[in-house]
Amino acid sequence: MVRKILVRTFIGIVLIMLYLPIVWMIVFSFTETPSFSDWSGFSFNNYINLFSGNGPNADKIQEAIVNTLFVGFFVSLLSTVLGTLGAIGLHAIHNKRVKATYSTVNQIPLINSEIVTAIALALVFNLFASLFKINDGSWGTTAFKLILAQTTLCAPYVLLNVLPRLQKTDNKIYEAALDLGCTPAKAMFKVVLPDIMPGIIVGALLSFTLSIDDFVITKINVTSFETLSTLLYGLKNGKHPLPADIRALFTIIFFIVFSLMMVLYKPKKKQEKH
Repeated sequence: MVRKILVRTFIGIVLIMLYLPIVWMIVFSFTETPSFSDWSGFSFNNYINLFSGNGPNADKIQEAIVNTLFVGFFVSLLSTVLGTLGAIGLHAIHNKRVKATYSTVNQIPLINSEIVTAIALALVFNLFASLFKINDGSWGTTAFKLILAQTTLCAPYVLLNVLPRLQKTDNKIYEAALDLGCTPAKAMFKVVLPDIMPGIIVGALLSFTLSIDDFVITKINVTSFETLSTLLYGLKNGKHPLPADIRALFTIIFFIVFSLMMVLYKPKKKQEKH
């Protein structure tokens, strides 16, 4: 009994430490003061300024939102495709030594310091730019380069989310689909992909979140292309307080991600009951 109380108390303390800053941000998104310690009265003006473009940095914030969502969508899409294909290919390897080698290689971008990955990618991009005379200043080229750079970071996470789902699937169902006349491709889409879809969706959401959150790779590899992370760094540089409408923006992002996770959790909970 005492052990159970101690365990629950410890878990409660950890959860409070994790979520108290987020709750504090949500509360202060409803006040216009730039400080996190002074309450100037309840107001929806931060949200109104965010959507109407009347804030002091509204143009920069809206540009950063568009750039971040554009890059995040394509990073998530590309990472999901590559990570899922990689997981399927890795699962199909029967040689344990080869499989372990590929699995270790996949984990290098996860374990490796992000600054090392960022500098290595910057060297590769500069080499290709000089060899093929690519204009590195256009918006499209910069966005494409950033998408490739962040996909290098995010795709291994998708693979690690999809692979455990594949290992739990019953290969006999796939073989039965082949015996009933399905081609390998059709059996993959009809049998395997629906079974591993929860892992694919979680991997896609994770890669999207990592793309939004990324700063090091973005800051080192692109210039004159603001994302939310680089914008926050620029606004905070010089120890100036962040604009109040930034709190409203990240409150909205938090609730969107939280809602998506709750939607994904419900089917899983129902399956566990059955």
